[in-house]
Amino acid sequence: MVNEIKILAIGLALAMSGMDRDEYARNFDKTFTLKRGQAVRVEHRQGEVVIHTHPGLDMTVHAEIRVSAPDRARAEEFSKRIEILTDSYETEFSIRTKYPETPTSFFGMNRVSYSVRFDITIPESAPLDVHNSFGAVSVTGLRATGNIKTGFGALQFRDGKGALRLENSFGSVELAGNTGDVIIQDNNGAVKASEITGTLNLTDKFGNVTVDRVSKDVTINNNNGEVSLTDCGGPAMVKNSFGSVIVHNIRGDVTVHNGNGKIDATNITGKAELNTSFAAVQFSDIGRGLSVRANNSSIEGERIKGPSKIEDSFGRVRVSEVEGGIRVQSNNGEVSLDDIRGDASVKTSFAKVELRHVTGGIDVENQNGAVEASSEAKIGCQPITIHTSFAAIRVRLPANPNYSVTAKTSFAKIHSEIPLTVSSSMTEDSLNGTIGGGQCELRLTDNNGAIEILSAH
Repeated sequence: MVNEIKILAIGLALAMSGMDRDEYARNFDKTFTLKRGQAVRVEHRQGEVVIHTHPGLDMTVHAEIRVSAPDRARAEEFSKRIEILTDSYETEFSIRTKYPETPTSFFGMNRVSYSVRFDITIPESAPLDVHNSFGAVSVTGLRATGNIKTGFGALQFRDGKGALRLENSFGSVELAGNTGDVIIQDNNGAVKASEITGTLNLTDKFGNVTVDRVSKDVTINNNNGEVSLTDCGGPAMVKNSFGSVIVHNIRGDVTVHNGNGKIDATNITGKAELNTSFAAVQFSDIGRGLSVRANNSSIEGERIKGPSKIEDSFGRVRVSEVEGGIRVQSNNGEVSLDDIRGDASVKTSFAKVELRHVTGGIDVENQNGAVEASSEAKIGCQPITIHTSFAAIRVRLPANPNYSVTAKTSFAKIHSEIPLTVSSSMTEDSLNGTIGGGQCELRLTDNNGAIEILSAH
């Protein structure tokens, strides 16, 4: 019986709360003259704040006050008790909204809803401080420092000049144009920032981040969202998790620490450090060296200037057009390197290794995987050391080779199509000798795999 009464009361309250309601609206309008350099502070909640600027010292404050209640009399009475408070101090002009207590009852008959929308025009040179909640904020044309904070509403800023801090939660942030350093903090909202002449420091959670055209350093810390950074003039650092990261056209060094998200880095004039796990890494046109650390990731890239180092496990590595040499350490992953102008060092297991057009030394340590290596050393030789097991080794040497050869295997044969001079006894699975002048070391060691020495031409 008690439960039936409760259900009936709740149903009655819901039904009565949906009855017709009346609205009442009124405006607040005032004009003030600020002192030169006097800051503007706005404290508000339950409504939108729109701020424009102009070159003069006058400030106009326009507020639209709206109230909804069960009847017009109560809506009007509550509206008149909403206050817009304005106070002028030596260094600051304050605008505040003060709301009366909201009457309530179990049956919802006295429930009142309300909002205040501000449209304010301030001097463009006035420093601005806005604190809002449950409402959007929009600022255009500020030529001074800005500190703008809201929650549960979008935040937009355009065409500014001065140091800037934007903060939001459960709402998006959009910045288009600012001359000066920028700090952005957001929770549970997407962030877009573009055309910043200065530095950018951005922190976000549970939202996508898009940044474009920043003249100086960029730092981005994000979680559970995609990150896109393009056209940055200084060093860039991106930390992310559970979302892809794209960095493109960065005129400086780049560092990306990602967890469980793809990385795509292109056209980086400085060094690139790319780290992730359980996702692909792609790169191209890296200017001053590359470092990649990944787990369970496929790695693919081209056109790197400077030394390159790659560490991976359980993923394929494919890299081409490297100036400065490359070092790859992989576990249980195939490695393919092409057009390496410098030394090439590879360590892996249970996968094939293929090296083509290497002008420097070659060093490969593999287990249970075939190795194919092609040297294009310009002076006739560069040292070559290859070890594997349970798979074949095939080496192609440049024209006019000069090598001291040591080759050994078991349960397989050694074959050379290049004439050599044997310096000691030769068997099917063991060889010591020289090719040409014997100036560089060629050491090939295999277990249960054939060895072939071939000409690259």
